[in-house]
Amino acid sequence: SSPDKICTSIRYINTTFFSTNKNYKSQEKTAKLILAKKTGSHYTIYIFLQRLFMFSSILTTIFVIILFLLIFLNFISLPGNWIAAVLIIISAFIVPDGTYTFFYWLLFFVLLIAGEVAEFYLQILHGKKANASASSNVFGIIGAIAGGIIGMPFLLGLGAIFGTLLGAFLGSFLAEKFISHKETEEAGKVASAVVMGKFLGILLKFSLGIYLVFYTARTIFEAL
Repeated sequence: SSPDKICTSIRYINTTFFSTNKNYKSQEKTAKLILAKKTGSHYTIYIFLQRLFMFSSILTTIFVIILFLLIFLNFISLPGNWIAAVLIIISAFIVPDGTYTFFYWLLFFVLLIAGEVAEFYLQILHGKKANASASSNVFGIIGAIAGGIIGMPFLLGLGAIFGTLLGAFLGSFLAEKFISHKETEEAGKVASAVVMGKFLGILLKFSLGIYLVFYTARTIFEAL
């Protein structure tokens, strides 16, 4: 009867989309195979399921691309990793239950914290070797952010990288020259050291962010 068919269809949809069982993929395939043998309204539901799964894959792909783009914000000294992390946390309420495991969240926070520590540690370490002052590091960070934003419209966005490094150099140089009252040559050496540390820190932080996005993408697609 029609009511029985409707109930059966609803049961298939619930089994396929809302199950928290680890056999999620197996249930999906079983539901599709059974529905494929049906005709009429059941076949319509089968087509709907196929399109919905395709739509989910497209949405996931768009989500991953957005995460990758956000990671590039690191090159203008903006917290790209953390902005991406916020979106990932929000996605936890949308993806199938059990997608993000305890191990995933552990690695998630380790990569985020390691990126921040690496960026600031390498900048301060290289600056310290050149006897950089505290103001040199602070103005180096401010200059990097300003330079990255100013350079962003150029060279299809790649200008942000050069702007960040140039801004970090100018900020650090001016701090050493006019606040610490060092000679021009010495201020230039300190600024160069700060920029090198800044670049290595950003590069390592960027790499950790990219790995986080790759791992997140694999985790989500395996759950679909």
